[in-house]
Amino acid sequence: MVRDGERVVCYAPVLPSASRRFPLSTLALALIPRAVALNLALGAVVQALKLPLYLDSVGTILAAALAGPIAGVVTGVLSNTVLGLLANPVLFAFIPVTIVIGALAGIAARLGAFRRAWSAVLAGVVIGTAAALASVPIVIGLYGGLSPTGTGVVTMLLRATTGMSMESAAKIASVATDVIDKPVSCLIVAAVLARLPRRITARLGSAP
Repeated sequence: MVRDGERVVCYAPVLPSASRRFPLSTLALALIPRAVALNLALGAVVQALKLPLYLDSVGTILAAALAGPIAGVVTGVLSNTVLGLLANPVLFAFIPVTIVIGALAGIAARLGAFRRAWSAVLAGVVIGTAAALASVPIVIGLYGGLSPTGTGVVTMLLRATTGMSMESAAKIASVATDVIDKPVSCLIVAAVLARLPRRITARLGSAP
């Protein structure tokens, strides 16, 4: 373009593409620390009581259901990072398990799994099975199959009553525990979501 006898070069404005946008909203960023705190609180209660459950992924699943898979993954990773720094560095090794849980919970929410109790339970079974399969190699590598949790108690009972190998007992205990734990966690999340105002879930962009 020529203006006042001078050549002026005009460039098309560069608009931010969707891929360049930050993947988490402000509300999601506000939700994540609270979800992490929920994970830590429930995990501490279960650990103190030595229950054959975890319930330390309720916050992860809730964040994923409200704000998507990325929020769930970030919540899970941060939860284990905080625990690894404050309680036990071994928990850093279980970060891949939290990634599996957060990602699958977000996908389940997008499919509407938390709208009904039965579908929440089904989602929990799938998430629990995947989490167990991801955690078994870590448990065997770190503890020889006998983790210092309620799952370790189940492993010892299986070995004592059936005489099976440590590896087999650890696999069965992990799958059995997670297949119970994650449906319970998903039911808790479904109950919370059912009581949240619609405007909150809509603003978070993942209304179930």
